[in-house]
Amino acid sequence: MTVKQYADEFDLWQRIEAAVGEMSLKGSTSTLLEKIAAIPIKKSHATRRLGAYVSQGGEPVCIRLQFAQETENLQQTFLHEVAHACDHLSRKKNSPYQQAHGPSWKSWAGALGISPERCGESAAVKDLHQQRLKLVAVCRKCGAEFHRVRRLNRNRKYIHQQCGGRLKTI
Repeated sequence: MTVKQYADEFDLWQRIEAAVGEMSLKGSTSTLLEKIAAIPIKKSHATRRLGAYVSQGGEPVCIRLQFAQETENLQQTFLHEVAHACDHLSRKKNSPYQQAHGPSWKSWAGALGISPERCGESAAVKDLHQQRLKLVAVCRKCGAEFHRVRRLNRNRKYIHQQCGGRLKTI
């Protein structure tokens, strides 16, 4: 799926076209829209972020979205990542990318009609994260349990900060 296909599915493409028309300079709107439309959308397995715009070597790679979130939230996340893509692709060649959520990105977010906030929240994604937590260690001194998504390295020794006891990795 591409940005254009996803935007058409949720009637967001006109919003993107209007924002690009408002923000772009001197006829570069069609090439910018073509580049944005062709960016692939991939499913994210992350449970600590709702979406991500990925670029490499100055070229867009994809937009990753966590589809487990609520529909309204998903559309806001999609537009947030499109704002990153627009900000990145509208910069002059060899111009360094400065701040991911800086003034330029905020103006794109405003043009797309979303709030210029850095992070969003989703109860569904938080629940998904909680379901993925595993017991990874137990303190030998006080018995406190530690839960994480990823296991701890078994070749290292860990100490409980509160009581100073050693952790037994599981």
